[in-house]
Amino acid sequence: MNEQPIIVNLPDGQNTLNILQGKAPAQLDQQAPIKIDITGVIFAPLNFLEKRVGEIDQHKAHILVNRDKLQIVLIINEDDAYTRGKVLGKLSYSEIFEKLGINMGKRWSPEQLGQFLKLNRFFFTVREEGMSIVNALKKFDGNVTQKIDRETNEKGNRTASFKQAVDSNIPEKFNMKLPIFSGGEAQEIEIETYATIDGMDVTISLQSAGANDVIENTKATVIDDVIEKIRPIAPDIAIIEQ
Repeated sequence: MNEQPIIVNLPDGQNTLNILQGKAPAQLDQQAPIKIDITGVIFAPLNFLEKRVGEIDQHKAHILVNRDKLQIVLIINEDDAYTRGKVLGKLSYSEIFEKLGINMGKRWSPEQLGQFLKLNRFFFTVREEGMSIVNALKKFDGNVTQKIDRETNEKGNRTASFKQAVDSNIPEKFNMKLPIFSGGEAQEIEIETYATIDGMDVTISLQSAGANDVIENTKATVIDDVIEKIRPIAPDIAIIEQ
């Protein structure tokens, strides 16, 4: 094979030329852009827009509001399958509130509840009072009494009622300060204990009227609060109620 001359024009002032032999390094395959897909607390879309609103096209973005599911979804780059992004903010119970099972029908044995409260004593408003409650639960002492009442009326009909009660050292109520919703502020609430009897076994459930008030008030106001804060930041983003 005849050698072919190679003509190279060097820039002015450059007198050397480096020639490399061998295979060129492999090029990485081109990848599609990584889509934004974020899930956070109810304020997540607002927090995102506060920092990134200048980087997005508001006319190609929209917000979906679902009050039944207690969530707000921000969609950006809505017309581009490669760069379309989503920021989901939802209202959910905090970890400690959900684990306690307040107003959820969760049942504890006295010993289990005492151990759990001991590990989470930080949430008691008065630490000493909390530890006395823990000790009472862990040293549960209860007497179950049963009583059957029979009654006969003038026509000879008989009715019978069965009553069962527990007399124990379980505290009827105590106070804790804890966040009810994820990302929310801690609220001081009064928690009541309710004992359920199954034969000779006693379980405890926790209820709080104060917590229920906070939940209902938050549901009624928090979504509107987030939307009203988004409007001045991103006035051209369409907000759609579902």
